[in-house]
Amino acid sequence: MADIGVSISGVNLKNPVLPAAGPNVRTAKLMLEAVKGGAGGIVTKTISVVPADDPRPTIRKIGTRGLMNCETWSEIPAEKFIEDCKAVKEAGVPLIVSIGYKPDEVARLGKLVEEEISPDAIEFSTHYVGREVEPLVDIARSLRNAVSVPIWMKISPNFLNIEELVAAASKYVDGFVAINSYGPVLDFDPENPVPLLGSDYGQGWMSGAPILPIALRIVHQISSVQEKPVIGVGGIYSGVDAIKFIMAGASAVQVCSAAIQYGHSIYGKIAAEIEKWLDEHNLKSIDEIRGLYRKKLAERKVFLQKPTMTIDEDKCTGCKLCVSRCIQGALYMKGDKAAVISENCIGCGFCQDFCKFDAMKLA
Repeated sequence: MADIGVSISGVNLKNPVLPAAGPNVRTAKLMLEAVKGGAGGIVTKTISVVPADDPRPTIRKIGTRGLMNCETWSEIPAEKFIEDCKAVKEAGVPLIVSIGYKPDEVARLGKLVEEEISPDAIEFSTHYVGREVEPLVDIARSLRNAVSVPIWMKISPNFLNIEELVAAASKYVDGFVAINSYGPVLDFDPENPVPLLGSDYGQGWMSGAPILPIALRIVHQISSVQEKPVIGVGGIYSGVDAIKFIMAGASAVQVCSAAIQYGHSIYGKIAAEIEKWLDEHNLKSIDEIRGLYRKKLAERKVFLQKPTMTIDEDKCTGCKLCVSRCIQGALYMKGDKAAVISENCIGCGFCQDFCKFDAMKLA
């Protein structure tokens, strides 16, 4: 049986699945439910010096597995929230307290949190503090000077110079969390086009399955330019989703939208699926696959000229799925097998996604 325990910045987790800071961990009660649901550790909702006052409604569903929200940070005063966290601290799993936002604010809150509950780590959000490198590094520096516990920097997907930021911030932080929700975005029902959220014009921040590819890209970027651990967040609903993040370079993952939609048992479910996947692939730990994507990227064949799709006739079953998907007119049926018109093929590779028999290859 695979060992799915991990250690991040000296924080030992029985499994690599944590809640992400959000409404799923809004109160001590919800955090304790996450522990019961199998989370390897607890991350709190973000607290700031002034309680939030979010206009209702704040969370709505978009698409099949996406959410749009206009929540900001905790509506509970920091001192009261910290007092409530004391019970969570005794729950038997590591506690990571999320705070924000400006340098003086995180320094003040960090000291208070460390003195009152001595968390295993502190995560700080960069969600509302701009897109310039130096101001964000100032926040990291300010918190580092204020506390002795490990600190993790949570990255916003809207930040453009990700690699420059993490290279500079890695001097002060012990790890990175990527990513926060993406936005602002807008959605509504065309049959009744009223705002779904209580924000200014119904806008919100998107989370869930739609942002998974964005999060994977940023996790890969961060882990490629520095050596501090990365915790992946964004659209994780299953063990396979988590495995992708680990292969992209993550040491652990965080889950929010799936918990909102399916309840606190999702943490243990994802952890069990990670363990099962590793067992099925005869792997002993997640260390064996961490960063595997980077290795495969280095080994990737580079085409020096435009490739053309080829068909392995021994594997082709004649299902016609590839033919029906090619808008370039490059595929046709030659008898009971698919065939390629080379001059029409642009080498896009899209048809491969519909071949279930590994019969197609660019060459």
